[in-house]
Amino acid sequence: MVKEVGGARGRRTCILLAPNQSLSLEGNLWVFISLVAVSLGISIAFALAGAWMVIPFAGLEILLLAVLFGYVYIEGTRREVIRISDDRVILDTSRGSLKRPVYHTEFDRNSLAVLVRMGTTPAEPAAVTFTGPEGCLEVGEFLTDAEKAALVEKLGSCGLRARREQCFRLQDF
Repeated sequence: MVKEVGGARGRRTCILLAPNQSLSLEGNLWVFISLVAVSLGISIAFALAGAWMVIPFAGLEILLLAVLFGYVYIEGTRREVIRISDDRVILDTSRGSLKRPVYHTEFDRNSLAVLVRMGTTPAEPAAVTFTGPEGCLEVGEFLTDAEKAALVEKLGSCGLRARREQCFRLQDF
């Protein structure tokens, strides 16, 4: 999801990037509880029939499901905020709460280059990268190709032009 927050004022804006999340925390819990109930129901039925060794494997299955559902939920709470001002471009990356960024970096607007690595179709980018003297950082890696194209368009409307590349090449120095 690419969302402009607060409205653009010329060359200044704030853009929020977030992955698409089809289920809320409550929805994820309902799906998890349903899977646990089915797994426990089947394993208890087999245990009552004399195949008691099914119970530990059902427990491992439930543990694996809990870990995977937790991982997917945590990855779904990722947020990137791009704040563009007259002289700086600030990128804050966080998980969950937007108040405490996990990663914070600032780029000088005049020396910032936006590189766009193109995908299989010529209209949709595969990666958007900020580069400058401060370093190189991929932005919105969790976005779909169409959302990355929308991000490039929004950055262009703020005066940040992108350079399109077919692929990034490694160069030895």
